Amino acid sequence: MKLVHTKRIEELSCVALLAALPAAIVLYGAVRGDLPMAVESVFFDPPWEEARPAGFADTATAYERIEAHRLYPWQRFLHHSASQGESVLWNPQEGYGAPFFALWRTRVLSPFSLPLYWFSIGRALWVSVFLKLLVAGWCAYYVGRRFGLHAAGALCMAVAYQLSGPVFLWSSMPMSDVMPWFPLMVINAERLMLGHVHAWPGAAITTALMLLGGDPETVSAVLLFILLYQLARRVRDRGWTHLRKALFGLAVGGVFGVGLCAVQILPFIEFLLHGRLDAALPDIIVRPTDTAALVAPDLIRAARGDAGPAVALLHAGLVQVMLIPLWFALRPFVFNALRRRLEALFMASLAMLAVPLIAGPWWAMLPGLRLLRPEHFLVTHAFSLAFMAAAAAEEWNELNPEECKATLVRLLLLVPAGWGMLFLLSALPVIFGTAATKSLLFHWVAPACFALAILIVLGITLLRPSPRAMGYVLSAMTACALLMAHAPARSRTPRDHVFPETPFVRSLKDMDARVTGSRSLADWPLAGNGIAQAFTPSGVSLNRHAAFIARAKTDPLLLRLTGDQAVLLTKEDIQGAFASLRPVLNIQQVFPTGAILFRDLEAQPRARMVYAGRRVEHFDPARLREDGPPLLESVTLPEHDNGPVAPVAIRKPESNTRIVIQVSETRPGVLILADAWYPGWRAYVNGHPTPVFPVDGLFRGVELGKGAHEVVLSYEPASRRWGGYISLAAVLGVLLGAYRAAQRRKEDLNAFS
Repeated sequence: MKLVHTKRIEELSCVALLAALPAAIVLYGAVRGDLPMAVESVFFDPPWEEARPAGFADTATAYERIEAHRLYPWQRFLHHSASQGESVLWNPQEGYGAPFFALWRTRVLSPFSLPLYWFSIGRALWVSVFLKLLVAGWCAYYVGRRFGLHAAGALCMAVAYQLSGPVFLWSSMPMSDVMPWFPLMVINAERLMLGHVHAWPGAAITTALMLLGGDPETVSAVLLFILLYQLARRVRDRGWTHLRKALFGLAVGGVFGVGLCAVQILPFIEFLLHGRLDAALPDIIVRPTDTAALVAPDLIRAARGDAGPAVALLHAGLVQVMLIPLWFALRPFVFNALRRRLEALFMASLAMLAVPLIAGPWWAMLPGLRLLRPEHFLVTHAFSLAFMAAAAAEEWNELNPEECKATLVRLLLLVPAGWGMLFLLSALPVIFGTAATKSLLFHWVAPACFALAILIVLGITLLRPSPRAMGYVLSAMTACALLMAHAPARSRTPRDHVFPETPFVRSLKDMDARVTGSRSLADWPLAGNGIAQAFTPSGVSLNRHAAFIARAKTDPLLLRLTGDQAVLLTKEDIQGAFASLRPVLNIQQVFPTGAILFRDLEAQPRARMVYAGRRVEHFDPARLREDGPPLLESVTLPEHDNGPVAPVAIRKPESNTRIVIQVSETRPGVLILADAWYPGWRAYVNGHPTPVFPVDGLFRGVELGKGAHEVVLSYEPASRRWGGYISLAAVLGVLLGAYRAAQRRKEDLNAFS
């Protein structure tokens, strides 16, 4: 009884330590006043350069620019909308409106986005990081325990995984919303490989949790790894027993996992039919010299710029890498099932790593394979190495004298060869001329110190074996090594550097209008300050919006159709394409950067009535005219009309997904709202449903009859509704499968007893 009580206390202590470590990391960042994202690249855009600190250099990588231009504005919008009780289905701040929930990468349904619904944005982002590290640690610990590791060994494995690159280093990217659940996928695959096909509900739930993270490419890489793991297990077991059951269970779990997320996936498919999300990431080629990241990821980051963050995912921890020779020295004495399981994981990881290292230069040229980028093949090996290192340390303490003697003989051969290879790897960038020679000795200091510490631990436990003591010591060493490697490379920004309210920004806000004009706006993420703009710096682009903007590039007068009175131009714009507008542009503000903010006194109103139009079957941007009747799809009006125009007013306040427009006494015509048309927008004219159709390719139109009208435009996407029905059906199916699995387990226990 006392032994059980002691084990329970140890279990709780390990679980608490796995919570204390991320809590300390988060508390340290929060006390410093940092934001766990890199957004300082905006200091080199005119709206924020007034606040740029003296001597500040632009060292942001393409990934960090994605955080500034896409991820932070999205998370700010999600937080602001949720705190105001607004819907997050539609985002009116970019372009002329775009679906938000449907983008998937916005992670609206991710469990790690929940803090954005309740806390201030700075606190919410840190709580989100804490939850990711916590879940990753606890899931890895659970798997370690289920796979037979002692509590201290499982703790070492969990610490290594929760501080790994995919979880800790990239904590702001969608990848980090996927990978905390990955260990559960491994345990579910293991159950299926043992013939427990009724375990598919666990695979379905885990798949759904990963899919909600908003990174389908990473989920695809995980599923590919699981498939390779299945095949490697069969090769190691020298038999194909239960393979069909395992693959069938994985397939059923995958189908139901996708079904659980149908409420998210169907809107995303609809978005892909009407738009695109440009990745705006550099093409990455992982070269053999990049394997130096196993020992020194910052060497690669300094030498390779944009490739650094991806290649640094190779680094799984100095302790873990240096314990690999120990595993191969004692593997003949390891319990057969554990050896096969670990080496199958290791083989699957090597196969994943081989793709970017060997096929990297040609991978991007292979049609249909750009879905998985090199970084996606690097996300799983940290878990495999963490498990192997923890198991090696534990088995070291279980050796009997004869086994220990044989292991020491092997270690005398493997340690010098293995560790020598690691030091050689760290020298590759110097040998091939991609790093300075003077940096080599610096990067050898930490590996040498940890190598010495590992030798001391092995020596002490050789004389007095203690899996518990060794596990705790290696856990502490692992935490130190990974924090030293990853903490300096993590994205972070001082709180007062996060989209500061400069005079430029305040002037744009004071206009209280959607900003259009200079093409430079396409690169300025004004949504980070809550300012609506005509362009889309996040990379989201509806096909109709892209076609309209491309046409407006050659004929800027078309921008007057958008209802945007705030026009921001440079001197080059005024002297060039916008020269014809100078008489009707009223100067509001001249900025030190040379940009000038105007109010267009003759821009079309955002909501207006028209009584003439040109009917078209399909949108042709070449037919757009600023001074001609609009292009109408599905509705016919006379091509000429000189009659009176009814007044139109948008009722304030309006919401993200609901706009109320009052139309005074009018003749039959079409109400135009200069916001983006998209499937799912519904109109209710005096309470009666009325179709919404595209006008001038991009905007929303509603046909009205004679009289005064109240028009309510509401975003009610059918894709989300049907996705919800499918998700509900999948929930019922998974619950039924889980119930039957529980019944089966109960019957097996009764039969055994």
